Amino acid sequence: MPTAAQINALLPQTQCRECGFSGCLPYAQAISENQAPINLCAPGGAIVIHDLAELLGQPEIPPAKTQAPALAWIDEAICIGCTACIRACPVDAIMGASKQMHTVLANECTGCGLCVAPCPVDCIYMQPTSAQHLPQARVLTREPQAAERFQAAQHAQARYENQIARKQRIEAERKQKAAAYQAKLAAHPRQPENGRNAFTQSQNEPNERNELRQNPNEPNKSQHPPKSPSLSPADLIAQAMQRAQKQSNERIVPSNHSDFRQNQIREAQQRATYRRYQRDAQYGTPAEKAAAIEWLRQHKAEQEAREAANQQAA
Repeated sequence: MPTAAQINALLPQTQCRECGFSGCLPYAQAISENQAPINLCAPGGAIVIHDLAELLGQPEIPPAKTQAPALAWIDEAICIGCTACIRACPVDAIMGASKQMHTVLANECTGCGLCVAPCPVDCIYMQPTSAQHLPQARVLTREPQAAERFQAAQHAQARYENQIARKQRIEAERKQKAAAYQAKLAAHPRQPENGRNAFTQSQNEPNERNELRQNPNEPNKSQHPPKSPSLSPADLIAQAMQRAQKQSNERIVPSNHSDFRQNQIREAQQRATYRRYQRDAQYGTPAEKAAAIEWLRQHKAEQEAREAANQQAA
């Protein structure tokens, strides 16, 4: 029986999950264990089914579904910079930063379409391409003499594995920093602020009594408020860290956080819709221009009616 690695080498490595598994390798493992048929790879199509059938000694069967090559494209005028598509892309083919414009690296896009659904403002589209095998880049190909589809698959697989390694490295560094911080706290336990003040005050009280005995003619110093004990910078820093830790422990996530987030998404969708109709009114086809102008007129009338109602209520 062929191994999962041999089966995985025949798959296009787009990681599109159209087969119902979380990636190409899990699908290959399911095939090697006779837990899945060989016709579920939508971007691979009939040629992948042919290779799998030949490798496994099974008869060829029609594909369950097919997926034509397409590249993701982001409408940059509508993008709100939420980074949801960046997190969804399995091969790091989307560039951008939080609250900044995003763009797709066309040569690195595998056409998986996983970035479309997470977008809260629907500004990502899959556009057909003349390229037969995605991605179009071949820099990370292990076998330059292999067929074109295998070169594309090897490049995509390398990008996917690099992303996984990067995420694992970041997580390991985060855990290492957290462990070092906990070890530092354990090695230098903080003394409670109240306990330190009480200890300092108890040390100062005998000195005050001795001064009263030595100078009985002087006015009673106990009538004056005692001076606060001087603290070293290290003590001040320790107290500040203790207060910050206490506030962090007592912090409670507001119950309306989910509603607030939904309102933010709803407002962003409304702004994106407005910008989309503005674009259609300027650059669209005659039918799109007419529909956009009508929508903009209606939107303006609704805004004016809302403002008038607010003024009357005020």
